[in-house]
Amino acid sequence: MKKRVSVVLVSAARFSAAVDDFQDLDTEIGSVEERRLIVQLNEQRERNEQQLKEIEQKKIELNLLRTEVDKKLDDLNTLRRQVEKLLAEKDAREQAKVAELSQMYNKMDSAQAARIIQELDRELAIGILGGMKAKSAGKVLANIGGERAARLSAA
Repeated sequence: MKKRVSVVLVSAARFSAAVDDFQDLDTEIGSVEERRLIVQLNEQRERNEQQLKEIEQKKIELNLLRTEVDKKLDDLNTLRRQVEKLLAEKDAREQAKVAELSQMYNKMDSAQAARIIQELDRELAIGILGGMKAKSAGKVLANIGGERAARLSAA
């Protein structure tokens, strides 16, 4: 039995050596292919890293632009609120003036008021007549007469 064991051991050793020789041959062939694949993978990794850097740079640029746009929007909103406030103040002043003019025209002679109102801008004339007492406005419209009185009344 010892002979068989030693023969088996010798055969196993020879087989192992043959496998090692084959693996060395396969490793050389495989290593060339592996090197080619590794080179390709490294090139792809470098391209990916470059693309990632570009994406990060663009993110930074976009964030800067977003910050600028947000600031400009805030500035525009502030300006819009200021303009709205100024327009409201202007409208309030105009309404106060129209109310004051309405009181003045209430006290005037209707024929004289009619002559003046005929020369005024349509919107101002409407505002003044709207602010006058109904009786006084009726007398003024009667003195204006015709189509102009009808348009002012309709308005």
